[in-house]
Amino acid sequence: MVSMGEENLYLNVKNRICDFIFQGAYEEGGRIPAERQLAEQLDVSRVTVRRALELLEQDRLVVREVGSGTRVCLHNYGNMSSMDMIVLVAPAKNPFFAEFIAHFQEYAQKENSLLLYVEKPGKESLENCLYRLYGRGLHDVVIWLEDLAVDLEKLKRLRALGMNMVFFDTDRGFPYADCVTLDNEGAIRALYESLRDKGCTQIAYAGWDRKDIYSIARREKAYASVSGQREVFLHLPWGERQKSHDIVLARLSSGPEGLPDAIICGDRECGKAVSGALGKLKLKQVRAAAVDGFPEARRRHVTVCAQNLERTVGEIYDCLRRQSREGEKWKARMYMIEGILHLH
Repeated sequence: MVSMGEENLYLNVKNRICDFIFQGAYEEGGRIPAERQLAEQLDVSRVTVRRALELLEQDRLVVREVGSGTRVCLHNYGNMSSMDMIVLVAPAKNPFFAEFIAHFQEYAQKENSLLLYVEKPGKESLENCLYRLYGRGLHDVVIWLEDLAVDLEKLKRLRALGMNMVFFDTDRGFPYADCVTLDNEGAIRALYESLRDKGCTQIAYAGWDRKDIYSIARREKAYASVSGQREVFLHLPWGERQKSHDIVLARLSSGPEGLPDAIICGDRECGKAVSGALGKLKLKQVRAAAVDGFPEARRRHVTVCAQNLERTVGEIYDCLRRQSREGEKWKARMYMIEGILHLH
């Protein structure tokens, strides 16, 4: 009979080998060191190493072949999970965060899950943050990427180690995670057509200058497609978001001549800045529309295409369920959620 101390030792050695796999010390399909070499490297007995390798084989992380040694297998499978604890990694400073996490907490309570929030990592890489969570037994994670970089090779290793992942508002977790986003093309089209229905013929676009962020790039591309216009009326600097109102005010201060009939704003921050500047300059002839609402939208008569957060959070949970239930049959998918148009 194996004692608790022995079992903990096996698990500790298994986890140390997992460290090597995550860090990329062992390539996919490559052989890991022989039992004798691992025992010396980790300062444990060969019996302990053999038992740790058996545990890794049960998890399908390695394949042990007589005469060929032990090889690393990085399967892109769904991983069985109780979903008792869901981790949300997200940017708390994003104005959309409070609304998003409120819906998440409500849904988690309904599903008898505990939601743990982790601030979007700053100096640490996203993948190292996720691996720390994995090491603490937290295997169901939802990531709101915003402007973080992604290392797909590390995501692949996290998936193989046993982590279920869903990315929100981006496609950059694909093909190692499901991705749930707003139907950005549909949202921009709905805003554009609503402005045309109000008699606007010159409809411009205002957004951020970060083309590497999924939602920013997709919405600007959608505007170009629906309008036939390649030029953007205003690119706000992402690194100076706190000054966006002043930047918009300066751009619009030249007077009504040459201004468009309406401006579609790429998100709520842009919408708030643009509508505020239009009001301050008393440019009532220029309409504003925005993806995602904000408190002043109704009073400023800003047409909004809001995210359907109830459906979005529900889809995120369904993604985690499918990853847990489908196992090796699971394949990553993109899920686009239709927005809700509010005419103000």
